[in-house]
Amino acid sequence: MKGRGGSHNCSDRKVSRRKFLRQTGVAAVGFSIVPRRILGGAGYVPPSDKVNIAFIGVGAQGLRVMLRFLQQPDVQGVAVCDVNASAANYPQWDTHEFCKSVRRLLGVDSGWDWLSPDEPIQLTHALRVTGGVAGREPCQKIVDGYYGTQ
Repeated sequence: MKGRGGSHNCSDRKVSRRKFLRQTGVAAVGFSIVPRRILGGAGYVPPSDKVNIAFIGVGAQGLRVMLRFLQQPDVQGVAVCDVNASAANYPQWDTHEFCKSVRRLLGVDSGWDWLSPDEPIQLTHALRVTGGVAGREPCQKIVDGYYGTQ
């Protein structure tokens, strides 16, 4: 094709990688350091072997399920979704259940008390339990706290 500068051929402008580096004065390094968590191996699961999971519906039971999934080394929690931003009226089956479960997951002895305010909830005429905090924002804080410790 003719243009203003005359005829041009793409093969005239081909430059080998070595010639380019030589002309620009750029030095190439032949190795790089790759973190162990990327390669996998003993105690590590490479990202390519992990299942990405979005936790949808993180009320009382959804929070319990989310905590179990986060414990699995081949699971990566990538999103948290619930119609409720946060509420303190989710039934706990044990005193301070949510708080204790999160502490166990994170390997800490204190904190997270706000998850178990232990306000009484009357589920039926005969069944009374204590309330816990769950929903989108509390569960997002739990996921952030879990990955923040790693």
